[in-house]
Amino acid sequence: KKIDIYCMKILFYTFLLAGIILACKNSKAEKQSDGNNKTESKADTARMASFPGTAIYIQLPKGFVWNETAMGFYKEEDGSVIKYNEFKKMRYAANMSAEETMGSLINQQPITINGYKGLIKTYQQGSTGIQLELSFGDASFMEFVEATYFSHQEQTAKDILAALKTIQVKK
Repeated sequence: KKIDIYCMKILFYTFLLAGIILACKNSKAEKQSDGNNKTESKADTARMASFPGTAIYIQLPKGFVWNETAMGFYKEEDGSVIKYNEFKKMRYAANMSAEETMGSLINQQPITINGYKGLIKTYQQGSTGIQLELSFGDASFMEFVEATYFSHQEQTAKDILAALKTIQVKK
């Protein structure tokens, strides 16, 4: 009878230990995945964040997290935002022309995003704001991502530009 109780205790503690280990692994995986916004890229092992409801993924600069109010990835320390622009996508699909109300265009450069040709336009907004507008695609689709930051934030500007270059489309 002592052996049966001893075996039962060993079995109980084995299941308990297995449950704890499994819970710890799941907790660690949830922290690494950070909800539904993060996934691993098949092209490399870098963690990528998705713009919710899209097939667009980006490797975010340090400090950027999803923010519902900003409707994009927001850096609280300096107020910078990177967001997907659904309105511009709809306007493009409908062949609607629109006035440039972005500010003064100060630069534009061609870029290739995940194999698709694109263009990054830089706009000066007032005396202190900068907005980057990235558009890319092919004959079948066009995507728009924009970022805003203050002109004195040189490191944030470099980080955002580098992040835009990591964008991947997972159709």
